Amino acid sequence: MKRFVLLLIGLLPVAVFGQGIEVQPRHLIDLPTAWPMPRAGFDLKVRAFGGGGALVALSVGVSNEFMFGASYGGNHILGEDSLIWNRAPGILLRYKMIEESFALPAISIGFESQGYGPFIGGPKSRYTNKSRGFYAVGSKSYDFFEHLDFHGGVNYSLERTEDGTSPINFFMGGALAFNQDFELLAEYDFAVNDTKDKEEFGSGNGYLNAGLRLNIKKVVYIELFLKNLTKNRRTSNYFTREFQLTFFQYIL
Repeated sequence: MKRFVLLLIGLLPVAVFGQGIEVQPRHLIDLPTAWPMPRAGFDLKVRAFGGGGALVALSVGVSNEFMFGASYGGNHILGEDSLIWNRAPGILLRYKMIEESFALPAISIGFESQGYGPFIGGPKSRYTNKSRGFYAVGSKSYDFFEHLDFHGGVNYSLERTEDGTSPINFFMGGALAFNQDFELLAEYDFAVNDTKDKEEFGSGNGYLNAGLRLNIKKVVYIELFLKNLTKNRRTSNYFTREFQLTFFQYIL
């Protein structure tokens, strides 16, 4: 945790003097939105999760419709236990097919191989929260307070299990920004692709996550997440706490 504090302190001068502009979020908490990175924009994310785990992700906007990114992390990066790296780097691709209008939401298709939480090796070979895989998602924003956003989509995860669980899944979420600095987040992963893995995972309740996002001059974003509020994971006795720091800027 000391490393994240030092990183935050190091980015504060950038936030104070940086010239950020309003950009729509690429993710709620774990779930994707339909909004890609704007052209020539990039963000760097650092997330800390349970067991001393950490994940670093970098995303770049090629155009106003297409973005790509990569991520990598592991378990026990913080602490004194032996490091356990993820099996492979995560890949992110997203293309916006339909622009948001008064009547229609923005609609995007994409692919994400990065899951969340500790990576579990062995026969399961999966993330605690499965990656989206291939997905389609719609997003709509309304002028309520600063803004009110709704998101919903379907995904086909490549993290398959051998218990007959369907790879198809559904998700939804929303965000309410009270002003330009403070935002409440909520999302629900139906996790129908996780309900038959009875040893550790899905008990049928789905995954409900909530979060807070603090925006510092639209350059640095400090986020706190409370995950698995429905206690859907059988080995979990309490909800999960995670912290994320995001730095956004333009390349040009």
